[in-house]
Amino acid sequence: MVLEQLNSSYQKERLPVLVWVVVISTLIADIGGEGILGYQFAALGWLIPLIFSLWSLARGLGGFSYPLWIWLPWVCFVVIYTAVSDEPNAIQRSIMMLCPLVVGMAMSKAKVGKNALRVLRKLMLYMAIALIVLVAFKTGILLTGVLPMITGLAGEVMTACLLCNYFAVQYVFGERKVLKWWAILAAIPVIAVTRTAIAVNGLTLPLTFAPLSTLKRVIILCLVVIVGIGIFYSPRVQKKMFYSGRGTLEDVRWENGDFATSGRSYMWSKMWERIDEQPLLGSGANASEEFISKLTNGLKHPHNDWLRLLFDSGYVGVVIFALSLLMQALHAYQMAKRTAGDISILFYAGASSILSFILFMFTDNILLYAAFFGNLQFTILGLAYAAQATAAEEEEQQRITALDKQSCEQLPVGLHETS
Repeated sequence: MVLEQLNSSYQKERLPVLVWVVVISTLIADIGGEGILGYQFAALGWLIPLIFSLWSLARGLGGFSYPLWIWLPWVCFVVIYTAVSDEPNAIQRSIMMLCPLVVGMAMSKAKVGKNALRVLRKLMLYMAIALIVLVAFKTGILLTGVLPMITGLAGEVMTACLLCNYFAVQYVFGERKVLKWWAILAAIPVIAVTRTAIAVNGLTLPLTFAPLSTLKRVIILCLVVIVGIGIFYSPRVQKKMFYSGRGTLEDVRWENGDFATSGRSYMWSKMWERIDEQPLLGSGANASEEFISKLTNGLKHPHNDWLRLLFDSGYVGVVIFALSLLMQALHAYQMAKRTAGDISILFYAGASSILSFILFMFTDNILLYAAFFGNLQFTILGLAYAAQATAAEEEEQQRITALDKQSCEQLPVGLHETS
């Protein structure tokens, strides 16, 4: 019994191995490249955490504290749609979509104590530094000292966004030193010239779900808008935004022929035509991939996950998914208000990341980018639920111990000796 208690206590103070697996896998995915054994590093970035998570869950059915009921309607919908689909890659795409949830469930099985959460703080900082160094190398800034005109850092800016959400909450909780790391991470989309990410990453601080005062929110939001306008009129962004290389905020319109949409306006208009034919239930799991591939002779995704979901699963699927996101955000937010310290930070960060996720979905494929964003997002949520459950168990054990002690003290003196 004593050995079991010591082992349980030891496990609580260690950061679960799965956390390290997710962090390392995310960074490997951000590195990119051909990979090994025929798998690209981006694929290994979600496949390895999924295998570890399934193994963890298989060791004992149940035992997780994650509120699966929030996502169960969406899971059932995806499974049914995938089962009846004859589209190529439908199974793989569905697994990629559900992978983060599996990671979150597996993570919530762990016993997570206060010391483990302190280790997590350091790990997130080290991960941020590693990501910054990686971006510096991939863009060549360290060698040339010049910002590149074009980059392909879609995954890196999403990972940076998730970390921005985490550091933003830490800042609200009094960790002033992390503000510089938030600023550097928020600047990664500027370096990468990824337009939506510039706005989304910059908004992670003023729109954080953490209890930041209204005055501070307004001040920070104004600063972000001012800096954002300055970035918009910079030569690199102007060249990315307009074919002519020059334009104003008023020129950011779909009907403006000079506004560079990277082919999105054409793809999206064609997708809407097909959506109107089957608006309720869509064309089937992953049907959009083949449609886009034929339409563009090469691309696989429309760079708009909301539109892709609508094309594949119709308004029914979109509503189910949107409600799941909303319930998850509200549930995490309510849990954040009921907890304290690092546990509350994790819940607030997890809830805040959902807003970023929703915004990214309008212009990118973040739903399928489990290796860059989703796995890390649900790692934070899973750890939050695990830490809360561990704290509740400890509180209950302390209460039982106190009651036993009180009962023992109330016994007659003779019975004290006998017992």
